[in-house]
Amino acid sequence: MKRELTLEELIRKVQQQEDTVAQLVRIIASTNHRISELQVKQEEIERGVVK
Repeated sequence: MKRELTLEELIRKVQQQEDTVAQLVRIIASTNHRISELQVKQEEIERGVVK
């Protein structure tokens, strides 16, 4: 039989999930930024403007 979580355990688990979500949001933002940079470079290459 599964035991009930204490309030402290529940708070800790929710905090861990919030931390994980925040980390994933930062990863997604970083990835989107890099994709944008690569997209600009690709467009420059296609126009023949290489930096």
